[in-house]
Amino acid sequence: MNLRRLEYFLAVVKAGSVSVAAQRLHMTQPPLSQAILALERELSTPLLHRLPRGVVPTSAGRLLAEQGRHLLERAERLEDQVRRTGQGLEGTVTVASVPTFMWSHLPALLADFKSSHPGIAVEISDPDPTEVLRVVAAGGADAGFVATSDPLIVAAAHPTLEVLGLVPVPLVLVVPRSLARQTASARDFADQTWIVPAPPPGFAGMVEVAEEVWRGAGFRPSSIQQVTTLPTALPLVPAGLGVCLLPEQFVADFTGDVAVQPLCEEIPPLYGTLVHSRESNPTPALAAFLATVRAHFGITEGDGPAC
Repeated sequence: MNLRRLEYFLAVVKAGSVSVAAQRLHMTQPPLSQAILALERELSTPLLHRLPRGVVPTSAGRLLAEQGRHLLERAERLEDQVRRTGQGLEGTVTVASVPTFMWSHLPALLADFKSSHPGIAVEISDPDPTEVLRVVAAGGADAGFVATSDPLIVAAAHPTLEVLGLVPVPLVLVVPRSLARQTASARDFADQTWIVPAPPPGFAGMVEVAEEVWRGAGFRPSSIQQVTTLPTALPLVPAGLGVCLLPEQFVADFTGDVAVQPLCEEIPPLYGTLVHSRESNPTPALAAFLATVRAHFGITEGDGPAC
C-alpha cells in the first residue's frame, strides 16, 4: 500500500471533504482526487461515499481509517529507527570476552560506550579464548576480547580477524599467606604445585607466561596442576593446594588467606586484545563500538596487533 496515498485518504476522511483536505495539504483538488481513486484501485474496493456536500467513508474506508493511522505511526517509528540505526545511534553489538579481560577492563569500557551511545545494546558472553576467536570468525559475535601473551601470534594464526593489542594485564604470583616472604625468586617455590589453566589449542596465554617465568628463574616445578579457567585456580591457593600466576585484579577483590608474592624476576603481562572480522564491513553500531574501544585505550588508527 502506498503510504502517501494513505496519508491523503486519512486527511480527506478527517476533513469530510476533498476540497477542504486539499487546502489543508496545500495542494489542488484534482491530484488529491486522483490519489484517492488510485488507492481504491490498489485495494480493489470503494473507500468513500461521494455526497453532494462532502464525503464519508464506506465500511472498508472506516476500517482503513482506523488501522491506517496506526500504520502511519508505525512507519514513522520504523523510519526513525532505521535512520538512527544507520547513523550508529541504535542497534545491538554482541561481544564475547574471556573473564580475564571482563574482570579488569570491560566494565569501564562498557560504561564509557553506554554514556556516548545509550541507544545501542551490548550483549555479552564469556567463553574461553579459543571459542572467542571461533565465534567472532564465524560471525556469532561482532567483537571479542582475549588475554594473550602475544597478540602477534593470534594475528598470525587467525588471518580473517583484525587483532589489536589494547592494554597490558599485569600478573602476580599468588601464594598461601603462610608461604609469603618479603621478596623471593620464583625458584623458591619450585617444590610447590603450580596451578595453571589448561592450554587452549593454538592459543598463547597464561601457560606461555608461566613457562617464561620458570625459564627465567632456571627451574621447572616438580608438580603442575591444570584447571579449566583462571578463576578456578584462586580458591585452591588458600587451601594449600599450590601457587599460581593470576591477573592482579583477580586478587584485589579476593578475601581468602593468600598473599601476593613479590619476585626478583619480572613477570611478563598478558595483553587484553580486541578481535573482530576483517571479512565484512562493520555495522554502524559495531563501528561506533570499535571507535569507542580505540578511544578508551588511546589507540590510534593504523596501530598494529602488538601493544
